[in-house]
Amino acid sequence: MKEIQFNFNDTSFSKLFPFYILIDKNLNIKSVGESVVKILPDLKDQDYFGDIFSITRPHIENLIAQNFNQILSQLTIVVYKKDKSISFRGQFEQHEDCYLFVGSPWFVSMEDVVEKKLTLHDFAFHDPLLDLLHILKNQDINNAELKELLTTINSQKNELKKANKEIYDIALFPTQNPDPLIRIDFEGNLVKTNPAANNLKFLVFEDINYKIEEFFKKIISQINTDEERWIFEAKSENKYFSFVCKSLKNEGYINIYGRDITLQKKGQEELNKLSLVASANKNGVVFTNPDGTIFWCNYAYIELTGYTFNEIIGKTPVEIGKCENSSKDEIHKMVNAFYKGEPFDVEILHAHKDKSTFWSKTKGQPILDSNGKVVQYFAIIEDISKEKTAEERLLLLSSIAEKNINAVIICDNLGRIEWVNSSFTAMTGFDKSELIGNKPGEILQGDETDQETINYMSSQIKKGLSFNCEIINYTKTGEKYWVRVQGQALHNKNGEIIKYFAIEENITHEKEFNQQLVESENRLKSLIVNLQSGILLEDENRKILIVNKKFCNMFGIQAEPESMKGYDCAQAAESTKHFFKSPDQFLNRIDEILINKEEVIAEEIELVDGSVFERSFMPIIRDQHYAGHLWSYEDITIKKKYKESLEAEREKYSNIIANMNMGLLEVDVEDTIQLANQSFCDMSGYSLLDLLGKKASDLLLESDSKKVVKNKNEERINGSSDSYEVTSKNKNGQERHWLISGAPNFNVNGEVIGSIGIHLDITNQKNLELQKEQLLKKLEKQNEQLNNYAQIVSHDLKSPLRSIHSLISWIKEDNDKEFSEQTTQYLNMIEGKVEKMDHLIQGILTYSKVDTDEAHNEIVSINEIVNNIIDIIHLPENIDVKIIKELPTITADKFRMQQLFQNIIGNAVNYIDKPKGLIEVDYVTEKNHYVFSIKDNGPGIAIENQEKIFNMFQSFTQHERSTGIGLSIVKRIVDNYKGKIWIESELEKGTTFFIKLPKK
Repeated sequence: MKEIQFNFNDTSFSKLFPFYILIDKNLNIKSVGESVVKILPDLKDQDYFGDIFSITRPHIENLIAQNFNQILSQLTIVVYKKDKSISFRGQFEQHEDCYLFVGSPWFVSMEDVVEKKLTLHDFAFHDPLLDLLHILKNQDINNAELKELLTTINSQKNELKKANKEIYDIALFPTQNPDPLIRIDFEGNLVKTNPAANNLKFLVFEDINYKIEEFFKKIISQINTDEERWIFEAKSENKYFSFVCKSLKNEGYINIYGRDITLQKKGQEELNKLSLVASANKNGVVFTNPDGTIFWCNYAYIELTGYTFNEIIGKTPVEIGKCENSSKDEIHKMVNAFYKGEPFDVEILHAHKDKSTFWSKTKGQPILDSNGKVVQYFAIIEDISKEKTAEERLLLLSSIAEKNINAVIICDNLGRIEWVNSSFTAMTGFDKSELIGNKPGEILQGDETDQETINYMSSQIKKGLSFNCEIINYTKTGEKYWVRVQGQALHNKNGEIIKYFAIEENITHEKEFNQQLVESENRLKSLIVNLQSGILLEDENRKILIVNKKFCNMFGIQAEPESMKGYDCAQAAESTKHFFKSPDQFLNRIDEILINKEEVIAEEIELVDGSVFERSFMPIIRDQHYAGHLWSYEDITIKKKYKESLEAEREKYSNIIANMNMGLLEVDVEDTIQLANQSFCDMSGYSLLDLLGKKASDLLLESDSKKVVKNKNEERINGSSDSYEVTSKNKNGQERHWLISGAPNFNVNGEVIGSIGIHLDITNQKNLELQKEQLLKKLEKQNEQLNNYAQIVSHDLKSPLRSIHSLISWIKEDNDKEFSEQTTQYLNMIEGKVEKMDHLIQGILTYSKVDTDEAHNEIVSINEIVNNIIDIIHLPENIDVKIIKELPTITADKFRMQQLFQNIIGNAVNYIDKPKGLIEVDYVTEKNHYVFSIKDNGPGIAIENQEKIFNMFQSFTQHERSTGIGLSIVKRIVDNYKGKIWIESELEKGTTFFIKLPKK
């Protein structure tokens, strides 16, 4: 059935569910039923549900809005927190973006109902609660009478109890009773036991082994002494016992009756397994031992064979079912599989006890232990006599199909035609020779044949199932006709499909007639159902002929439209008059219209909830006689409110536009100003009177900006919207910069009638941008001057150093034999310091140029660079530099890569202090980076200095060529490429530098 939408107002919904509660998604109460208000008068809208109520079922810790969905669509118990005697049982369901609870209060007596001042009218008519409470009330009266009778009986019983107590004890504890009998006091102490109970030294309860004396002191706390009987089970050694406790409060003790249930326990486990199989299968089920003898069968097998349970137990299935006509091959197949421990599936003629037979399908399955040994066999025996009979009947039917007035067709298991009767050839126009060997669909189906029906038939045929459908076929001459097809698959004794047959009936004329009726009915229904107005068609006696769903929804009618045919409209009008603001006037106007029988168009009527309907009336005249009338109702509430709100919105947005901080300007296609808000007037310095009717560009813009605005206005005609900047002049002649967001302005016909622009004064921002540009140019010039200064200083510093170095060399050459050894040593020290000063100046110059020199990025082979470094630097004989694997290529500046690797490798060469020095260069690949490593076996770097070595002028060695600049240059190069450099080092063992560089 199609989905139906129900609409209720608060009043009508409260009649159906007077105890409903509606809460929003934040769990605030929006609305409650009238009867809830009567019980809980303090309840208010917007109260938080969790503050007022608690939910005891289902139990959810910390129920909040985020987990409220967990209680939907299930039994829910809601308890009033202030008075926990007030509770409601029902369920929550999602209703749009809210949660709706529908249910009933939970009272246990009519006194509760009266106490809450509720009456019959406070409950829904369908609520059975009051009926149940009446039943309970009657039951209470009956119980009171019974209690009086029981009191009398108990009195007599107590008198007999005293007289029989001594006899009871003697009879209760006979020495020959094999079941244990125990008496304990209410502290768990043993009072009396029989000989069988004396044999119980220990009891296992809940997997804990207790001494018998300790056990009853433990169990006494769990025994409910208020109950007449309390039962528990325990185990002693390998036996299971069931104990029944009977509390005798007057006597001051508890009698405990034990019973050995060991066999019952084991039998129950086996019985549970057997009953599980039997209950799941309506066919006969047997269990056999490994030798084939039956030790259990279900009731279905007893009914199937006719034997009693005792007659079956101990015999084999072959002995029970074999008869003279049973297939020896099938019996041999079953027996052979049985002794091999394999499953089997056979069809065999099975005997009843009365010697009659039936066709059976027997499926057997071995049950294996953990070692794979057969410990049992079970078999399911199914009576398939009906299927066999059906197969024979189908074969018989096919022999008489030729005489059938309907078309009959038989196909092989591949769906190819084997035989058709004469009715089939007459209907299709094909000869038998043209049909045999072809598939029916290939020659009979055409363009208008429904594909879903074809798929349905194909699916049923493949599954071997019957089918019944109607389909369009085509004759040999191409004439279309409708047929009703009934088909069936034929199976052999093994259940395999061997043939298909179908009966076809020509229903073309029936279809044409039905189609005409359906089309006519559908047109009428579609017209009424899809109308956006509520339609009610009445006959001359005001009985409903047609009503649509829209009408029902408008008036809160729960019944389906079809079920309202024949309903008295006068009664319906009376039951719906409460919807209208003036109920009596509503009814009087209907009577007036019916008396006049004149057409009424679009008459407005107002409802209680503020809605407005338009009502129209149209009398129906047939053969000059009044034959009824048509009512039409249309909800125009939104339309009326739209008109009212449209004016309000217009006023609101007019105020917004007038007072917004950004200037708004509206022009027509000729750039003539039509409207401006106050902010635009303030920006431009012009009043609204100064602006209206003027050309905006001529009045406000500089010459260059006029061209920009002209182009933008042309784009507006094509519907384009964008933002742009212009230079303007205000009324005082001051130059201003404006950012304009412009869009085309359309009329009601969608035609462009101009444009609207939102103007933002960005003069201050523009001035800041100009200052920024000037500052950047100034900084660029200063950087260039600093670079030039560095070059000059470097040159000026190096010149005297070279002169000093030359003078020292000349002094040494001229006085080679005159200087003492110490003087020569001093001169050599001066030369070393001069060279170190030269390296220091060159390092500072290089460091300053790392960021300033323009990088020439290209594809650089790091492998080639490192090899070149090995070739050009001085390597002592005791030091070896190895490249572990061929290094990759990256995109970078070749000169800077040379500087980077040469500084690190050169440092390693200079500082290695081992007799055999080794430097290893390697790398690993990451997703977007290469990580290079340069490892040496030098003196290592102390942990406290590892973070400092990349700082300017930081040197932690006394080496004569160390300037403290090399690694700071390396760090600066790596930073320029947004890379990373770090070290791992251990004193006396060496250092590894890691350099992470992007691949591109």
